[in-house]
Amino acid sequence: MKSRKLLLLLMCVVVFGVIDVNAGQISGTVLDKNTGEGLAWATVQIEGTYRGARTDEHGHFTIMDVPDGKQKVIASMIGYTTAAEDIAVVGDVPGIEFTLKETPLETGDVVVTGTRTPRYVKEVPVLTEVITRKSIEDKAAHNLYEVLDGSPGVRVEQQCQACNFCVLRLQGLGADHTQILLDGQPVYSGLASVYGLQQLGTEGVEQVEVVKGAGSALYGSNAIAGAINIVSAIPQKTEGKVGLEMGEHGTNKYSLYAGTKKNNVSISLFAQQDQGNIIDETRDGNTRDEVYESDGISDRVRTNNKNLGFNLYVDDLTGTDQLTFKGRIISENRQGGEITDDLFENIFSAGTERIVTDRYSGELGYWKQFVSGTQLETSLSYTLHKRNATNDTFLGDYQATHDDALPPVSELRPYIAEEDLYVGNLNIIHPLGGGHRLLAGLQVAHNNLDESGKYVVVDEEDDNYGVSYTSSSSKKANDFGVYIQDEYSVTDKVELVGGVRYDYHKSEDSFHGSGNVYPDGVEPVEYDESAVNPRFALKFDATSELTFRLNVGTGFRVPYGFSEDLHLCSGSPRVYKAGNLKPEKSYSYSVSADYIIDDIDLSINLYRTELKNAISFTDADEEVTALGYDYQWKNIDDAYVMGIELGGQFGLTRNLALMADLAFNKGEYDNVREDWVGTQYEDDSKYISRYPNLDAGLKLDFSPRQWNFIVDANYKGKMYIDYFADGEEPTKIKKTESYVIVNAMISKTFLDTYKLYLGAKNLSDYIQEEKHADDAAFMYAPVYGRIIYGGVQVFIK
Repeated sequence: MKSRKLLLLLMCVVVFGVIDVNAGQISGTVLDKNTGEGLAWATVQIEGTYRGARTDEHGHFTIMDVPDGKQKVIASMIGYTTAAEDIAVVGDVPGIEFTLKETPLETGDVVVTGTRTPRYVKEVPVLTEVITRKSIEDKAAHNLYEVLDGSPGVRVEQQCQACNFCVLRLQGLGADHTQILLDGQPVYSGLASVYGLQQLGTEGVEQVEVVKGAGSALYGSNAIAGAINIVSAIPQKTEGKVGLEMGEHGTNKYSLYAGTKKNNVSISLFAQQDQGNIIDETRDGNTRDEVYESDGISDRVRTNNKNLGFNLYVDDLTGTDQLTFKGRIISENRQGGEITDDLFENIFSAGTERIVTDRYSGELGYWKQFVSGTQLETSLSYTLHKRNATNDTFLGDYQATHDDALPPVSELRPYIAEEDLYVGNLNIIHPLGGGHRLLAGLQVAHNNLDESGKYVVVDEEDDNYGVSYTSSSSKKANDFGVYIQDEYSVTDKVELVGGVRYDYHKSEDSFHGSGNVYPDGVEPVEYDESAVNPRFALKFDATSELTFRLNVGTGFRVPYGFSEDLHLCSGSPRVYKAGNLKPEKSYSYSVSADYIIDDIDLSINLYRTELKNAISFTDADEEVTALGYDYQWKNIDDAYVMGIELGGQFGLTRNLALMADLAFNKGEYDNVREDWVGTQYEDDSKYISRYPNLDAGLKLDFSPRQWNFIVDANYKGKMYIDYFADGEEPTKIKKTESYVIVNAMISKTFLDTYKLYLGAKNLSDYIQEEKHADDAAFMYAPVYGRIIYGGVQVFIK
């Protein structure tokens, strides 16, 4: 009933949206405050719409088809402060003038994540942090993993020496609790959740937006901790860039970007190849002196990763509208494990892994603005993700059950998976008058995941003990979500945002063996669940410099499909999802304040997220094992995370900027974890694992003339991490030592065409001071040291 009412409302908004009203144009100039000259290629945008323009070489701009009424127009440019002006539009409005002041601070551009309507980062009511293109280049980041590394409240970590899978944690909650979006679309999930952060290159990326706190009111499942949106660059002129970077251990990057805009058509092409040779610098030990020695096992795997894609934008096909078509191909080969005598080259040998990934994605979108101010946006995206992976699970089990005999070559098989993901979206934004702006939308998704792998029965009491078999699974899920939101400008100083989303999830998992091992399969697992998630936000501009924000919302998560838990990336585990399993539910609260004046930008954010019915991926209990399943999802407990985040940017001089952030964190389960009851670590088991009690960052940016000097340091405080010796019974919970990672880079630009740079990652050569290879997940800090790199970029204009 609720969904039918919301669908009816959507249709009504469409009808109202096409009612004709008067429209005009806004024109003017954007000037440099110091020189008084026009600023070329500055952005001028009508807030809350995709309607805007870029200035020409003289700083002039014209925005067409602007509806009559009060409009907020914002001018921005990288390296300059942002300026805004409220304009009463009645027909044409000429002669508008914006004056921007040059600043060394990193200010954000348009954000679309926080409210799903285009807003500027300083104006958005939902707290949104932006990692700018400049910040990405300052870090020489090759991929999304490196972009997010060191960001306040965000923790990325690498696990497993043999495959280097990566994990994202936002404000203490795990990867399954964060929705990763590509241009606002939730297409990066499932198989991509394991290596995707390291596979998505940075070429063609304009910025990355981070929204913390429950976001299911807009984005559906997995937005419990928040959302991260990768935004593609839209070319506004003809430009290009060719890059070559070389580093230690074959850490190389080759990149190409080309973009052009002619009349109403913009197109960009990008290509990037990242390479890395195997690094072996650490081994098992309990002190740094013991650990910092090679052991013949890869610390960093050998990789060869390629990104190739395009973005096409066609404007004004039928008035004020835009058609978009985007495509990307990712192809990666990574190998690691035992490197003595190049053993890892034999992909089926003991102690080795090889993962081949091929990913194809495309998106077709259309945006239309009617003269009434109503906007309609729709998109359809498709992703095909293939994985071919090997490790020694089958070999080891076969030898253990056959008196160390080797299996026939014909028995060896890789793990093979193929995932199809379809996502469709429809959004309608309609100004209701009286300061209200309505957003209504729906989202549908279909996911299909097929997996197969070779295994051996290792249960000595099973009649099939020692028998090898193929385990196959087919998992399907359908998700439907409908949402509505009202952005209400109560006064010039107060804005309220209220929204609610209804989601319905239906999935089915089926499993089959071969030969005498479950040839007819086991009983399929079906799951049906619905959820309603509201969200509320308040923004109060106390003064022109001081802004307060309050955010309250809920989120939910339904476990489905592929999981990296317990390091099963190359297996096809039969995971039981009981019909009475409750979705995880989160309740998120935050209060924040920003103070911005001249070259000072200060912020504080207090947050708390309560997690109800937390789900854990565990070994199957006796009853579930009897059904043929190896693992199961369980609701284990309730938990919470909370903290205080402080941030500041300071323009010390025209060419010198200082950025700093500091966070105090705390996270606990309500009860001690079952595995640790009765041990000396029982009390410690209440703490959320891998969640530093203190997180801090410091960045110094000095840019005299054509030079640029960057130094940044990231501090991680003490945290708790489980250690399971041989991956079986719990052994201990370690309270880690705090550590600091320092990075640095120096560059110089010649003739505005050539850029040379030299840098170091992990300049202090820090590695974690305890290591145990028998637990692949026992990694909490770098396991290899400093990497020196250098490169050249050629800009084409």
